[in-house]
Amino acid sequence: MTRALAVSLVSLLVALLSLVTALFAVFVPPFPTVEGREVERVGRAAADEATLLDHMVLMQRYVEKAALASDAGNAALTAFYADKISERAGRVIDGGYVVDGIDVSAIAAEVADPRADALVQAAASGDRARFDAAYARMVDGCNTCHKRAGYGLVRIVRPEAGAYPSQVFEE
Repeated sequence: MTRALAVSLVSLLVALLSLVTALFAVFVPPFPTVEGREVERVGRAAADEATLLDHMVLMQRYVEKAALASDAGNAALTAFYADKISERAGRVIDGGYVVDGIDVSAIAAEVADPRADALVQAAASGDRARFDAAYARMVDGCNTCHKRAGYGLVRIVRPEAGAYPSQVFEE
């Protein structure tokens, strides 16, 4: 091998290594930092808390509507909303929500899930007295969960009047 060929091969090798280094620098994700991980964790926690709040808002709406449907004597609509309450409780439980170090999903599994199941069964029975008792336990469960999760200021009560002028609750 001639000296000129050897120099050309070494130059080509240096160029290829430079290209690989440049591509690595462009396409390899940055090394995680403590600050970057903390920003990611806080962003994920905020998104989880927003999703949990969406579940809670819908559950409260369904709880209100179940009471209004029951008060109107509409057993089918009452059962429909009881099912929605149970479904929403399941989503909170399955969501793995931890807010400010408090495992809200675990609390919901312990407090809300059995009460939501009892509410579904009571609504399906068509027995208003049974539904009213299960409803009172469900609302108590909501408030118990809120207290244990550090949100005791959020207190739920059975509605005294309909707040949904665009919906008919009677059969």
